[in-house]
Amino acid sequence: MTSGLATELEPRLAARGRARRRTRLATTLTVFALLVLVGVGTWLLLGTSVLGVRSVTVTGTDRLDPATVREVAAVPAGEPLATLDTGAVAARLEKLPVVRSVEVRRQWPRTVTIVVHERVPAAVQQRGTTYALVDRSGVEFDQVDRRPRGLPLVSAPVDAGAPALRAALDVIDVLPPTVAADVRQVRAASPDDVRLQLSKGRTVVWGSAERSARKAAVLAVLLTRRASVYDVSAPDAPTTTK
Repeated sequence: MTSGLATELEPRLAARGRARRRTRLATTLTVFALLVLVGVGTWLLLGTSVLGVRSVTVTGTDRLDPATVREVAAVPAGEPLATLDTGAVAARLEKLPVVRSVEVRRQWPRTVTIVVHERVPAAVQQRGTTYALVDRSGVEFDQVDRRPRGLPLVSAPVDAGAPALRAALDVIDVLPPTVAADVRQVRAASPDDVRLQLSKGRTVVWGSAERSARKAAVLAVLLTRRASVYDVSAPDAPTTTK
């Protein structure tokens, strides 16, 4: 009996052995094929120009010429898209005065998209016979020959520094549109001494940029009265002078 049972088990064990060897071989071949595919894919992705940069798309420009953006970006044609240093591209573009921020995106398989966010002029400063455009943060980023319509002229003494200029811009930022459209000039002798020059020779004594929202609301009411000087430096006790 024992001899017969052993005889029956031998073919079964041999079959199981062959099945295990086939499984191991199939697993080995599968892993090898995957490694080959990964290697080829990595080579195509990182080591060749097959998925390299073919085109550079620029959006968001108004003052800047897209051709200038591409030139400054200096994206190498044919460089593998996966290895492109988008941070370095953005850093080069952010050196342009008119650029507030920039996004550099990979678009597979072979395109780089550059989204430019330009500075928006909030006011102008006179520079001899030209005008410098200044954005909301006080950064001067461009010059034009003529004063743009709708932008107030801002002046601040050099010795007053950036705080005076920022105070003037803070005031402009809170003005209601109807009042802002009437502003001809904003003068900031210091951060605490901001004055607005309106049409028809009218003057607004604003004071500091503190409580500007309250001052703007009070001024909107005061302007319904005829006066030459409107003082909202103390917004809870405003005055007018004819």
